[in-house]
Amino acid sequence: MSSLDKLAFSFLSELHSDSVKNTFESLSNMLEALETKNDPDPIELEIVDISYQFIEKMNLMSEILKKYVNEDDVLLGDKIQSLYEGNSLSLFE
Repeated sequence: MSSLDKLAFSFLSELHSDSVKNTFESLSNMLEALETKNDPDPIELEIVDISYQFIEKMNLMSEILKKYVNEDDVLLGDKIQSLYEGNSLSLFE
């Protein structure tokens, strides 16, 4: 496994860790509050817009890294880990 493969796998593992999932859950809660606000400020609208762009880019990055890691046969974990990594997971699961 090359150092880049190890870094990609490490990043994916961290991205799907509980602490990062909690971070994205907090972001989701904030977005929900901002979206239901009656008269949002322009900066709040910008926060919503940029947040959704960020989430979309992180999901795209996750998917392409999964493809990269799987194509290089880097997944050396147990069968459960391999199945977990093979599934299409969003950051909010």
